[in-house]
Amino acid sequence: MTSSSQQQTSKTVLQRQNSYFLSYGKLDTNYLSVSDFCYSTAVGPKMLVDLLDKNRSIPFVGCALQLLSVSIFMDAECMLLAVMAFCRFKAISNPCSLLSTCPAGCDIAGSYALHVLPTKFFLFSRSGQNIITALSTCDSHVNSLIYSLWNKDVKETKKKEKDNRNCSYFPEFLLLGITNNPRMKIVIFTVFLLVYLLILLTNFGMIILIRMDSQVHTPMYFFLSHLSFSDFCYSTTVGPKMLVDLLVKNKSIPFLGCALQLLIVSIFIDAECMLLAVMAFDLFKAISNPLLYAVDMSSKVRSRLLVGVYVLGTADGLIHTTLAFCLCFCGSNEINHFFCDLPPLLLLSCSDTQINELVLFSTFGFIELSTISGVLVSYCYIICSVLTIHSAEGRLKAFSTCASHLTAVAIFQGTMLFMYFRPSSTYSLDQDKMLSLFYLLVIPMLNPLIYSLRNKDVKEALQKLRNKSWF
Repeated sequence: MTSSSQQQTSKTVLQRQNSYFLSYGKLDTNYLSVSDFCYSTAVGPKMLVDLLDKNRSIPFVGCALQLLSVSIFMDAECMLLAVMAFCRFKAISNPCSLLSTCPAGCDIAGSYALHVLPTKFFLFSRSGQNIITALSTCDSHVNSLIYSLWNKDVKETKKKEKDNRNCSYFPEFLLLGITNNPRMKIVIFTVFLLVYLLILLTNFGMIILIRMDSQVHTPMYFFLSHLSFSDFCYSTTVGPKMLVDLLVKNKSIPFLGCALQLLIVSIFIDAECMLLAVMAFDLFKAISNPLLYAVDMSSKVRSRLLVGVYVLGTADGLIHTTLAFCLCFCGSNEINHFFCDLPPLLLLSCSDTQINELVLFSTFGFIELSTISGVLVSYCYIICSVLTIHSAEGRLKAFSTCASHLTAVAIFQGTMLFMYFRPSSTYSLDQDKMLSLFYLLVIPMLNPLIYSLRNKDVKEALQKLRNKSWF
């Protein structure tokens, strides 16, 4: 074989090995990172809390779920390492057939042997460059951090992908808004200015009322005040900017402002989902065992539940915001919406957004399904408890207590489910704008009205506040 032929063969081998990282290597590393994240998260947060807390108990179901999660993803990581070893063997020993022969699964028992098989290639290869490349490929077969920091091919591949995207840095985005019709703009501005003023009045009024009147210093109203706070936060993040954009020509929003808007909306929408589930649990405790209600829902328990709500909401918001603003944006900087929502942002990206879509569907689906399940389970227990009440008046009072909460859950969760789980064939950005207007501005206005109009305690507290002498 001539020298030029050997060089050409070596070049082909290197190209085939590099293609491994563009396909199987990157895919395997992603799944390995998911496994690492899952089993460490199943144990880490609980361990950290136990270091600071005297009560180190874990529920029976929680213990079973922790064991299940660790077992699943530990086994998955073992088998993934075996699969990755097999793919390396194919990449090194026969790069030309890699893409057609590397399978989707492998047994862990094969991992030990598969690391030995590439030595056949080392012994029969005369190219020092090929041997170094092969060795460096196997050296990084440990975890995602070592893949990204140690492996030269991965770093070069990422650099090439980034260079080929022609990324543009946008100092600002342009929000196209709800409509371009001048007459409609005036009507929408007038209506939603009144809506936003009602949001401020009713939600602030509810918070102040609950803080000032000792009659409503109960766990239920404690959570209700935080529901009003969440309504105020995400509506204020979007409402004023939307109203201003209806009157001005320059509808730009800074890059960081857009990220902050998405983050705050995500945090408090998630918080509201979980607060509604917590309030259902609180109602169950109040109705099923009223004598022990103050003990079961003590200030310590309420604080822990509230911290959990905001921590999970913040974590979810940070995940979506970080993933979204790490994407490569190219071409137009016009967002076809009245605020920085995730779907129209993903449409601007020239990167692969499959991970973002998968994370959005997984996390939001998990939060929705778990909170709805929590509400349904709580109400099943509530119904069972109400049926044991012999007095018709007592039953009516128990059901009337739940009516406001059920109405709020039905409106909010119904809108969320329709928005994020509707068929993709029926999706349109115009419809998306109308739904966003409803859950970002109309629902925050309705929630305090629902709880005040149908609630005897709130009415009495409001009457006391009116009759109180302020001077």
